Amino acid sequence: MVKKILFVCTGNTCRSPMAEGLLKKMAQESHLPLDVQSAGLAAFAGVPPTSEAVQACREKGTDISGHLSQPLSKALALESDLILTMTVRHKEMIVRKMPELEPKVALFSEFAGAGVKDVEDPVGQPLEVYRQVLGQMEGYLQKAEDRWRIRR
Repeated sequence: MVKKILFVCTGNTCRSPMAEGLLKKMAQESHLPLDVQSAGLAAFAGVPPTSEAVQACREKGTDISGHLSQPLSKALALESDLILTMTVRHKEMIVRKMPELEPKVALFSEFAGAGVKDVEDPVGQPLEVYRQVLGQMEGYLQKAEDRWRIRR
């Protein structure tokens, strides 16, 4: 059975599309039955990812250049099996607006078993900061890889 994973950040142009791209690549390479998407709490629909996010992902063999931002909708949240947020604040905002989602909303770092750590927003920062953020998220995905297999 395919599990639907949703990454959530603020604008859906940096962190969540990078995480989406990384997990899609991992799922394809490891044959994991995952449907991965991303959205933003304050996103405008149809905005492409930042050039730095595209470049950082390209360096990791992931192409997110075709991504277009989407705001988090109730329908998207309800159809997801797991919602991973980039910050504690994102998680709190989702649960406050839609308390029924609490059992399936998790902070990305906590889900990975890395404690309570926000993934900071690299928007407006140099490419090196995007690379650092991408590395942080890649580490979380590697730590959580066994959990993706168990959740089949």
